[in-house]
Amino acid sequence: MDEYEQRNDERARAAAHILTALAAAGPKGAALAAAKETAPFLIKLAAGLMALLLLIPMLVFTAMPNMFFGYEGSSTEDVTHMTQQALTLGGVYMSLEDFENTQVDSIITSILDEYEDDGVEIDEVKINSIFDENDLAWLIAINSAAYQQDLDAMSAQDIRTFCTSRLTHEYTLLEGQKNVLKVTVRHLDPDKLMEQLGFDDEGKTWAGAIYEVLSGSNAIEEYAPYFEQYRPSYSGDPSAPSGPGGLHGPSYGNDIDLSRFVSPGTKNNKDLAAYAVQAWENNWGYVWGTYGNVLTESLLNYKIQQYPDWVGQNAGFIRSHWLNRRCTDCVGLIKGYGWLDASTGAIRYGTNGMPDYGANTMYRAAANAGVSGQDYGPISTMPDIVGLAVHMDGHIGVYIGGGYVIEAANTSTGVIKTQLAGRGWTEWCKIPYINYLE
Repeated sequence: MDEYEQRNDERARAAAHILTALAAAGPKGAALAAAKETAPFLIKLAAGLMALLLLIPMLVFTAMPNMFFGYEGSSTEDVTHMTQQALTLGGVYMSLEDFENTQVDSIITSILDEYEDDGVEIDEVKINSIFDENDLAWLIAINSAAYQQDLDAMSAQDIRTFCTSRLTHEYTLLEGQKNVLKVTVRHLDPDKLMEQLGFDDEGKTWAGAIYEVLSGSNAIEEYAPYFEQYRPSYSGDPSAPSGPGGLHGPSYGNDIDLSRFVSPGTKNNKDLAAYAVQAWENNWGYVWGTYGNVLTESLLNYKIQQYPDWVGQNAGFIRSHWLNRRCTDCVGLIKGYGWLDASTGAIRYGTNGMPDYGANTMYRAAANAGVSGQDYGPISTMPDIVGLAVHMDGHIGVYIGGGYVIEAANTSTGVIKTQLAGRGWTEWCKIPYINYLE
């Protein structure tokens, strides 16, 4: 048997294992359910798992009986759509480690801010993540069962929201000659999670069957490369592409003047633009992974530890130019406004419904949630609305009207004002987590 035949044989066995597990887990079996229902839950689960986890070739998809997909009649378009959805969701699952690291990084930044506000300086941060591939398999299995593996009902944002509330952490401060902040990302407790989600016995059985297939077939590790191009990025951009020279602001300061907002108690496009203008006027700096925080020595040391290439190599410049000043990266300019508490003036990570997204992910979220031409589109179709986001691959800025954009460009430049035209922006969008006022 040659390598090609062997791989096909392995895939066929893996598919058989999945179907066996699904049939065994269901009270009446997947085949019986398929015969009795038009769009049975078990069949969608089977189809989704095969597409998402094993990526059976398109030829196998199209050769399967129509009932297998839970449709009265499937077509090439149906199969292509299902495969595309599966690849997108698989990319999200495969990037959960990046997502977790970005979450933890932003949470630690917020914790450091709180200690600094209380006058406690942190000298060192130690992270211990014990969330492993076994936890990931359970997370995928439970999430799949929770959504009944309906690929059209699931979205990348749903998965991230689900994971945000399930990746738990704890932290302690070890005080001494050095104040050490110790952060631990814990294992997933599948039984507790399923109880929290209200799973009945059948749901728990299905989740267990999916988990057994994942852990027993080594599908996550083996098929991860297929999803590589679909992995979303959660980070800010380490350095924006070069473009026309930008203008720096006229002053320096860390205050955020809420009196310049039209509606401080809400999140809206006009106040996003006003927030961005103040970041420019006060010459905020640029440090990757920040979102409007005041850059203290302890926060800088942590960022150097986390990002030795992007921050560590520029530590001298950052320390001499941005220390003790508010700093942000490109998408942090948008997230910082979203996380701004108007009652206290503090920026608190993960609040007010603003997710922790990177530049590309923020634009994709806008496109997924909106209508083309109305909520997003190519830059040539952009309406003259303040507070729109403008985007190019890996970079994002805030349009403030009059043909100008505020952007956090790169480490050596900080926050600048640039002309919209000629900068290289390729798309525009409305940020879906704020309201756009007339």
